[in-house]
This record gives sequence, C-alpha cells and structure tokens, in this order.
Amino acid sequence: MNSRVRQILLRLAIVVGWTTALYSIYQLTNRYQIFTPRGLSLTPLDRAIPFWPWTVVPYFILIGGMYLPAFLRTDALFWRSLLAVTIGVLINYTVFALWPTTYPRPMAPTGSGFYLDWYRWLISIDTPANCFPSGHITAPAIGCWALARERPRWKWAILLGFVPLALTILTTKQHYIVDLLGGLVTAAIGLLFARFILPVREGSADPRLFHVFQNPRPPLRDFVE
Repeated sequence: MNSRVRQILLRLAIVVGWTTALYSIYQLTNRYQIFTPRGLSLTPLDRAIPFWPWTVVPYFILIGGMYLPAFLRTDALFWRSLLAVTIGVLINYTVFALWPTTYPRPMAPTGSGFYLDWYRWLISIDTPANCFPSGHITAPAIGCWALARERPRWKWAILLGFVPLALTILTTKQHYIVDLLGGLVTAAIGLLFARFILPVREGSADPRLFHVFQNPRPPLRDFVE
C-alpha cells in the first residue's frame, strides 16, 4: 500500500468518524425539539417543483460530498475544510434547536423498486424537522469547495455536478428552497471562520491549528485569500 492510499484511508476514517459524531447531534435535534417546529410558507416555485422519488439516489450521492475532504492532498486544506464543516453544521444545529422548522412531506410512495425502498427508509430515519438551513447542503458544499480549491481545473465540473445534486433536496420534498440557500450561507460562514482560525497558506504541510492563539492577528492576506 503506497503512502497516498494510506493517507486517503486515514483521512477517510477521520472524516467518517467525526461526521458520524456530528450526525448523532443532528438526530437528537431531529427527534427531540425544545420548541414546536413550524412550517414555512411554500413559495410558488416550491409548489411547482415536482416530487420525484427516484431522485433519492442522487440525493444520497450528494450527502457523500461531505467525505470529499478525505481525498485532498494538502494537510492545511484538509483540516480547514473539516473545521469548516464542524462550524457550519453546529450553526445549523443551533438554528434547529432554537427555531425548528418542518416540511409538509407528501404521502410516502407505494410500490416496489429499490429507489422507493430507499426513499421510505430515508423518511423513516429523518423526520420532517430540521429543514432550515439544510445540512445536506452545508457539508457537501464545503467538500466540493475544498476539492475545487485544490484542483482549480476541476472547478467547473465540480460545480456542474454539485448543482443538480443539490436540487434533489427539493425534488425529494425534504426541503424548501430557502433551506438550500441557508445551507450555502452556513457553508460560507464555516469556511470564513475556519480560514480565520487556521491562517495558513495553501500548500503548507502544517495546519498549525493553534497558530491563531500564538498570533492572534494573522496577516489580512491569509484571511481573505
């Protein structure tokens, strides 16, 4: 096994382990609310979007985007993206706890077919709560950003892949349109704060997690690059 494969496997174990821990918090906020979840107003566009149960397949592919940081080559970008995911989803969880929202899902589809089984399984483990902002957008968006940042030549291909996958949170009737936008915002906030906490130049092998405490005023160029 070469060093690159070992690196990917180690990082994949870290990402899967950490996101699983974060998901346990999601499940708590998804099933036990302090306040009564409220529905949001369906916009005309929300109503016009069709319900396509088969899009649960690309929906699960979208979720897999949170594991993309495992395939990054640079340590700095790997740790920064993992921190960004943590910050972004913790913001989501705070909103879920203090202002819970719910979505008026359609009746579960009947019939046979693997994608129908997958859809019914999805709604059995994920209640209609925790709509805004969409965590199913936040984490994959950060993963796609990190990969595009490291591989600039791939950025348009990554964007063209992310956009239709992101729309599946709407065609599976899991979220409102505003949830998608909210997920992008919390992803951006996570990336912004992670860049401040880890003020390192791209290509550095040392993420220097505690550098911010040693140098509480990092160079502005490190923050805005």
